[in-house]
Amino acid sequence: MKKLSVLISALILALLLSGCSVPELFARLRSGEAPEAEAAITVCRIAASPAGAGDLLRFEAYPADGAVTSQVGEYAAAFASPSLDDGLRCALPEGVTLEDWTLENGVVTLTLSPAFLEQRDMDRTLASFAAVLTLCQLDEVDAVTVAAGDRVLFSGLTPEDALLTDTAADPFVRQLRLYYPDENGRYLISEYHSLTLDENASPERYVVEELIRGPNSGELLSPLPPGTRLLSCSTENGLCTVDLSREFLDNRPDTALGERLTIYALVDSLAALSGVSRVRILAEGRPIDTYVCRSLADPLEPYDEVVGPVSTPRGETDVDLYLPLPGLEDITPLPFRVSGAGDTSLAEAALDALLTRSEPGYPSLFSGGGSIVDVQVQGSLCTIDLAESFFVSLPAEARGTAVRAMAATVCALPGIQGVRFTVGGGDAVFDGVDWSGPWQDYKEIEVK
Repeated sequence: MKKLSVLISALILALLLSGCSVPELFARLRSGEAPEAEAAITVCRIAASPAGAGDLLRFEAYPADGAVTSQVGEYAAAFASPSLDDGLRCALPEGVTLEDWTLENGVVTLTLSPAFLEQRDMDRTLASFAAVLTLCQLDEVDAVTVAAGDRVLFSGLTPEDALLTDTAADPFVRQLRLYYPDENGRYLISEYHSLTLDENASPERYVVEELIRGPNSGELLSPLPPGTRLLSCSTENGLCTVDLSREFLDNRPDTALGERLTIYALVDSLAALSGVSRVRILAEGRPIDTYVCRSLADPLEPYDEVVGPVSTPRGETDVDLYLPLPGLEDITPLPFRVSGAGDTSLAEAALDALLTRSEPGYPSLFSGGGSIVDVQVQGSLCTIDLAESFFVSLPAEARGTAVRAMAATVCALPGIQGVRFTVGGGDAVFDGVDWSGPWQDYKEIEVK
């Protein structure tokens, strides 16, 4: 395996985009110096017959649609529309359509038809990069997320980190998007590796071997236990089966968070390949019933909640949600990116995330946002008013765990030292048990 390059930087992109850097390009676009700037919209297209790598992406002046009231919607529609120039074509591959778009906290999410999942990696990368160059011209757009069906393919892609590989020069050069734990060991961060593949080589094998080798950035951590070796790796009907050596078990992490990062570094990295949608992890050829906290017996799908970074400019806050573990006897903290909106307090946002988000392999105790009627923070005390149906909806053995999970989640937030529960404004008493509290300091609440 020959290493060609770790990362294709904005300097390489400068060559692809007619000699100017990405920041310079966007300065020109936003100041009206784009090609044929008199047109309302400048759309990034793909040359129908490129003369070389430098001519691969071109900008087309496209007329505005007076019927579209949203500028972002107008640009998204123009990006997905056929080119008016015979020498250019829409960046979306034939048969792929734009199904929806949203704008939240400066990030545009484009939802494409499921046919996008069947495209070559290079075609998907080109299309996504063209979307970034088109939409990030707008002042209100900082980044673009590209999804197909219910799967996110590129999350928060910016002009500065959009990457390209010229596979015309070497058809066996592949750019792999791998995920490694950040330096704080809380989230996975993507890192692009450009590798040369043998003609009959398996990209899946390269992905696992690169994860074992470790990241190139000194700010990222190795995700797999020391000594782990790849025994075999194969994909059939979208299911990739990875068989690892016994060190994967013997040297496994000792926390739920470590388990989360190890497992999903494998799963999300492999699922970034176009032919992989699920991953089964074996050790010495055998299924893993329980790794640290969760079972690996069944195939796993990629999981976006574990991917960072946390974006403060987009309104995200890094919080620990205390989740009930299988068996319902213990709770454990796992980091989540939580976004507040309007007058919503951080305590409300964290509780809403705890009640509505699900962690693969963990029990779902809560029935949803309707379980909480009101949340009030006065000084360092947070009062949570529960719906009368809250305790009724839970099995008896889960009630204490659910209350402790909520109390620990809120007590871990800045400035809050205690939590009190009420039902209809009165004490939270059910079947003779008083759950009111106050619960003091999450460090005193039993946590695994």
